[in-house]
Amino acid sequence: MSDWGWGSERTVGIWRKGSSWLRPLATAAPYITVLLLVVLFYLVGGAITTAKGILFDLPDGAGDDGASTSLVALVMPVRHDTMVFFDDSRYLLGDAISVRALGLHLAERNGRGGAKTLLILADRRVAGGELMELATVARRSGVARLLFATRRTEVAE
Repeated sequence: MSDWGWGSERTVGIWRKGSSWLRPLATAAPYITVLLLVVLFYLVGGAITTAKGILFDLPDGAGDDGASTSLVALVMPVRHDTMVFFDDSRYLLGDAISVRALGLHLAERNGRGGAKTLLILADRRVAGGELMELATVARRSGVARLLFATRRTEVAE
């Protein structure tokens, strides 16, 4: 002891009192809390997270695997028109200037490489006439073959 009456005292910790079976559980409490929070975030995270994007519904078909291609066009109906997405650009099939720009872009991309096949991913709500208009634009741009993608369905033999 010091002159002031103060001395170091060895304590048992915060568990001087209480039953012995509770001590290990209380020691593990922070780890159990973290584990429960991780499980909670995992369970709730899937319900809250929404993915931004476009809902795209391919028509059913029993087609074979097609040719490989680097030219891909996505065709979707929007409000009162049909939109074509090609090389991070948007084109409206109802607008003559936009269709002409799509043709020029297709011709420029087709002339760059040896890819003469255009893969068309068309939503099932797109009218057949609009797909034929897109096929005409592609033919005028120098595309030799068109490949229309479908959703694979199992065919019973």
